Amino acid sequence: MPDLIFYVLLVLALAAAWYSGYRSKGGNTSLPWRKNEQDYFVGLNYLLNDEADQSIDSFIASLEVNSSTLESHLALGTLLRRRGKVDSSISVFQKLLADSGLDNASLNKVKLGLIKSYVAAGLLDRAERLIDELKIADVELRYAALLQGLIVYQLEKEWLKAIMIANELVNICSSTQRQSFQLKASHFYCELAEKEMALKHYNQAREYLGKANAKSRQNVRVSLLTGKLEIGQGQYQKAIKALLKIASQDAAFKAEGFNFLVQAFQASGQQAELDRYVEQCLQDAPTPALLLSIVSYIEGSQGKAKARQMLLQQLAQRPSIELLGQAILLDAEADKQSSADLFSSTLDNFLKGKASYQCQNCGFELHQLHWLCPGCNEWGFIKPIVQQSESGML
Repeated sequence: MPDLIFYVLLVLALAAAWYSGYRSKGGNTSLPWRKNEQDYFVGLNYLLNDEADQSIDSFIASLEVNSSTLESHLALGTLLRRRGKVDSSISVFQKLLADSGLDNASLNKVKLGLIKSYVAAGLLDRAERLIDELKIADVELRYAALLQGLIVYQLEKEWLKAIMIANELVNICSSTQRQSFQLKASHFYCELAEKEMALKHYNQAREYLGKANAKSRQNVRVSLLTGKLEIGQGQYQKAIKALLKIASQDAAFKAEGFNFLVQAFQASGQQAELDRYVEQCLQDAPTPALLLSIVSYIEGSQGKAKARQMLLQQLAQRPSIELLGQAILLDAEADKQSSADLFSSTLDNFLKGKASYQCQNCGFELHQLHWLCPGCNEWGFIKPIVQQSESGML
C-alpha cells in the first residue's frame, strides 16, 4: 500500500507538470504534443496495471524539460533515489543536465541532485568531479555540495581531502554547526595518526595528534591515542598527562584509558600516584566498566580477597548485574567453584548480548567502540552506555 500511494502521488505530480508544460504552449495540439499526451496515458495505464517501473520510464521519456517542469524533475529524481531506484534517478538528472535551455542556477541544482545519486550508487569519482564544479556556486549549493564531498572522502578514506572540506565548511557554516565540523576534522587527523602509528612513523603521528587536538580539545580519542603513542615511546609522564585529560573531556570514557594509565604509572615507578588515582575513581561514582577494570587491577596487585572486599562495598552502593557476576565469582569457595563458574559463564554470555556503546545522535547500539557511527555516519556521538536506577548508577 505505501508503494502504491507513493507512485500515485508521483504520477499526479508529473501529470501536473505535463499539464503546466502543455498550457505554456498555449494548448497547441500539434503532433508532438499529441504524442506526449499519448505517452502520459500509456504511463498511467502502466501504473493502474501495477507496472510502476514502466510508468516512471514512460513519464521520464515524455515529460518536457522547461522552467515549469524543472522542479517536478528534481522531485522525481530525489524520490527515485530515496526509494532505492538509483539508476533511474541518475537518468532523470542526466536528462536535465543535457538540456541547454536551463540557466546556471537551475543547472547547479541538477548537479547537486546528480551528485547525491552518484554517491548513493557508489560512483564516487563522478560525484567528486561535479562537487568541484559546484565550489563556485552560491553559498547554499556550495555548502550542500561540500557535505556530499565529506561523505565521498570518508568513504574513500582520503582523510587529508576530508580535512580540507571540513575546513571549508567551518568557514561558511553557521556558528552552531562550527564545532561539529571541527570535531570531524579532529577525527580525520586521528585517522591519519593511527595509520602512521601502524607504520611506526611516530613523529608524524604525534604531529597529526597535535593538529587533532587543536581542532577539538574535547575529543577523547586524541587523548587515548596520545597516551598509547607516548607509552610506546617510553614517554610515560606525557602519556599520563594526556590520559588524565579524559576525566574532564568525558568521564564516561575513563574506563577506556584506565589500563593505559596503570601501565604508565607503574612503568614510571609512580605506584603511590596510581593508588591515589584509583581511590579518586572509586569516590567519583565510577561506571560499571571502570569498576570492573579497577577490580581486575586490585585482584592482580593486592589479591582476590581485597578485590572482593572493594567490590562488595561498591555493589552495596551501586547495584549492577555486571558487578554482581564478578562478586559471585570472587566469593566462590573451592567446593562450589564449578557452580560459580557455571553461573559466571551463563552471566557472561548474557552480558555479551548487551550493547556496550550507543550513538547519542541516532540510537545505534554497538558492542565495541567505534568513532564513526555506522547508523548515521556521524563522528564523536558514540558513548559508553551508562544505565541509571533509582538507587544510583548501575
